[in-house]
Amino acid sequence: MIKPYIHKVQYYETDKMGITNNTNYVRFMEEARNDYLAQINFPYSKFEDNGIISPVVKISCEYRKTTTYPDLIKIRVRILKVNRFKLIVGYVM
Repeated sequence: MIKPYIHKVQYYETDKMGITNNTNYVRFMEEARNDYLAQINFPYSKFEDNGIISPVVKISCEYRKTTTYPDLIKIRVRILKVNRFKLIVGYVM
């Protein structure tokens, strides 16, 4: 079973109002994706060893709630689509 990734919001990830800066969520998704791929025994190093590059070409987010320091964010990752050319990943935080 795949465990959700837990990210603890750091003080430096917040703005002057104490709210997590929204640009950090993209980093959190990358951390969660790396963790997910490691859990299914296909870390990024395997991609690279097989000559596969995986640039992020599109990101879409719907912000529903703010987080603050030192909140713990549980991030669930799932593969929505995979084929020869694309890996589409979904996240729920």
